Amino acid sequence: MKCLLSILLVLGLAGPASAETFRVLLGDRQLGTLTYTDGPTRRLDTTLDNTPLNVFNGKFTGSSRPTDASRTFIGISKSTRKSRTVTVQIAEGRASSTLIEPSSEQTELSDPAVVPVGIIDPVSAIGRLLTAQGCPETIRIYDGRRVITLTPTRSKIQDETLTCTIKYTVTDGPGHLSPLRISNATMRLTYAGYSTVQDLRQIALKSGIFGLTLDRAD
Repeated sequence: MKCLLSILLVLGLAGPASAETFRVLLGDRQLGTLTYTDGPTRRLDTTLDNTPLNVFNGKFTGSSRPTDASRTFIGISKSTRKSRTVTVQIAEGRASSTLIEPSSEQTELSDPAVVPVGIIDPVSAIGRLLTAQGCPETIRIYDGRRVITLTPTRSKIQDETLTCTIKYTVTDGPGHLSPLRISNATMRLTYAGYSTVQDLRQIALKSGIFGLTLDRAD
């Protein structure tokens, strides 16, 4: 479960801001909420306040704002174990600068010179999942410490529901949850209104025997 929570905390369009909230569930237990706000500045707010024994409680706030011809991502993680602030600037799919505080949280991928091209930040990645038409295309996410690739593998349409199976792979840098370095998970996206206005209703994450579900709250 801890690995999936790490993935959750990793994890657009211009115009008026609009917010979409998901409940984070472990089985029938609600662990917290995730809210994505769209607009010129995209924002992701995750609060976990009901994890087992409160061991994994914490907050993540991420923003992605336009700066000239680039976007600047700032991610702030605060948990019962530690705090971390990541600032990344991405221009035309390339990382141009990365700052990790404290510096002890840096990895080899915190050097922009070694980051592969074609990446976007975690907040913009959530926006792409929410606004996809059909299953999302392959997405490469850079969070300042690693690169994650989301690769669609299967799709299924039943009535007005589209289900997309996505392979979640850490392709560059360390896996999640040192020293285990977990690098693979399966993501299932469920969209309603396939033939009209596609609407993401559920995100399911599974790694090994553990699974988390994000259910749309409205």
